[in-house]
Amino acid sequence: MAQFLLYRHSITSPWEGEAEHVYDFSFSDCKDLFELSAIVPRYAKLGETVVLRCNHTVVENQLYKVQWTKSGDKLFQYIRGRVPPYINHTIPGAKIDWGQTKPSELALMDVQHDASGQYACTVTLESPIYSKTSEYHDLTVIKIQNIDPTIEIFKEVFSVGDMLDATCTSGPSKPVPEITWLVNGRRPPDTYMKPIVKAALDSASAMRLTFPVSDKLGAEVQLTCLSTIPGFLNHKADYHDYADYRSSSIIGNYWVKI
Repeated sequence: MAQFLLYRHSITSPWEGEAEHVYDFSFSDCKDLFELSAIVPRYAKLGETVVLRCNHTVVENQLYKVQWTKSGDKLFQYIRGRVPPYINHTIPGAKIDWGQTKPSELALMDVQHDASGQYACTVTLESPIYSKTSEYHDLTVIKIQNIDPTIEIFKEVFSVGDMLDATCTSGPSKPVPEITWLVNGRRPPDTYMKPIVKAALDSASAMRLTFPVSDKLGAEVQLTCLSTIPGFLNHKADYHDYADYRSSSIIGNYWVKI
C-alpha cells in the first residue's frame, strides 16, 4: 500500500543561529523499509528474569525510537538522542533489569503472574518518519508443580474385556497443568480420558482413564500420567520442550488375566 513519507531535516536559522526542523513529503511504498519481529518467551517461571527482544534491520543512525507495549498499553520507550534515553511506564508484575536492558532489548526481572499478557514492539525511523509494529506474542508466567502426579488404580487384576479404570491427579500449579495418559507409551483416544472437576484440588487437575483391556496390550502394561504446561505436544517431545513437566508411571505384568 502506497503511503506518504515525512522526511525531517535540521537547518540553522540565519537570524537566530538555532536549528530548525524542515519536513519534506514524498509518495512511496513503505511496507519494506525494514524487517521487524518481537522475540518473546512463551512461558516464564515465577520470579525469573525474561528478556524481550525487538529484532529489526534499522541501522543505528536511522533509528529514532523503540517502544514496547503490552495489550496496547505503553510499557517502555528508548529514544535515541534523549537524555536519559529511556522512558519507562508502569510494568505490572515485573521490574526492569537495567543491567540487561538495551535499546532493542527489555529485561524484566522477578516476573509475577500480572506480567502475563501480549507483548509487541514498535520501531520508528528518524527519517523518513515511519513507524512499524510487530505482531503481538503471548507471555505466560507460571508457578510450576512441586510434586509428581499421583496415579490411583481401582483394580489390579483384569480379564480381557474388562475396563481398566484409573485416575491421575497433578500437583498444584498456576495455570492448572494439563494431564495426558499414555498406555504402553501411546496416547489413547480422547474418548477414554475424562477430566475430573474437584474444587478442593485448588490449582491442580485430575483425569480419569477408562480403557478396554485387550490381549493386544501384551503381558506387561505401562500406564504413564503426564502433567504438563503446555498440554501434550507429540510423542517425539521430551521434557525440555515443556515449560513444566511432571510424570508418574506404573509398570506391571499382572494386570492382564486371560
